[in-house]
Amino acid sequence: MRIAAIINERAGTVARLSPPAVAARLSAIWTSLGHQAHVALAEGKDMGRAIRKACRDPAVQVVIIGGGDGSLSRSLKHVVGSGKSLGVLPLGTMNYVARQFGVPFDLDRAAAALADAVPTPIDLGRVNDRFFLIRACLGAFPEFIRSRDDARRKGGSFLDGALAGLTGLARGHRVIEAEIAGPEGRARITTSFMMVSNNMCRDSDPFLLERERMDGGVLGVYIGQGAGPISLMDLGLQLAMGRWASNEALVRGSSPWLEIRTRQRKPLVSIDGEVEKMEAPFRFDILPGALPMLVPK
Repeated sequence: MRIAAIINERAGTVARLSPPAVAARLSAIWTSLGHQAHVALAEGKDMGRAIRKACRDPAVQVVIIGGGDGSLSRSLKHVVGSGKSLGVLPLGTMNYVARQFGVPFDLDRAAAALADAVPTPIDLGRVNDRFFLIRACLGAFPEFIRSRDDARRKGGSFLDGALAGLTGLARGHRVIEAEIAGPEGRARITTSFMMVSNNMCRDSDPFLLERERMDGGVLGVYIGQGAGPISLMDLGLQLAMGRWASNEALVRGSSPWLEIRTRQRKPLVSIDGEVEKMEAPFRFDILPGALPMLVPK
């Protein structure tokens, strides 16, 4: 198998072990298992260029991204439709995708597991022209993520980031007023939290955000009941306990597509942990089996 691995050299694990050492280790592991591997170290826009180059190389069969969920999500626009299988080395903060598919967190074990993994078709979510593997959120959650990441970039710990995120919520409590349309009709909502997930979530460890399956062909739709700070606090406590399917503070459902029109022209949206401003309205849909993902045996 011909592997192209693009590693985010700013990822914490890579920085601790030294980027060149990580690249050499990965290359040695895959070569010892009978594969041809090219390992590239990159960051920022250079990662996108390296991924695009790998996806256009007819000799490459597998593209492996070393980084967090955001790096993986950003790679989708290049990988989808390229005929390449996608793998992930979990080097980020939450690593939801790696957890979902059982990729080990130890670097050597992860590399070995991916070398023997089976390409498995999974669904992709899409909002407008942006693919996502996990979820897209509107309302207060993007503000939490943005404040948390600002603290982490300044050298703060995981706890510092979480506290900064809560402070950001208190400082800028965002409410979404929107009209939602789907196969079942239309509704108006006012809420502090809305999430659209790639397939339905189940109750799990709060740091896992497990989906029931990744080939169910539906979007999960989760809307917080109420828009005030008290209802948001109640919702946050339940989510902190990993309650998605049994959460009484959420209205939830599933749909193959969804349209959302907001009063805000460019609200903040969190997509697989990356926060950006997106132009409304939003068109969500699910792409069944659109991505061959390397799933360890």
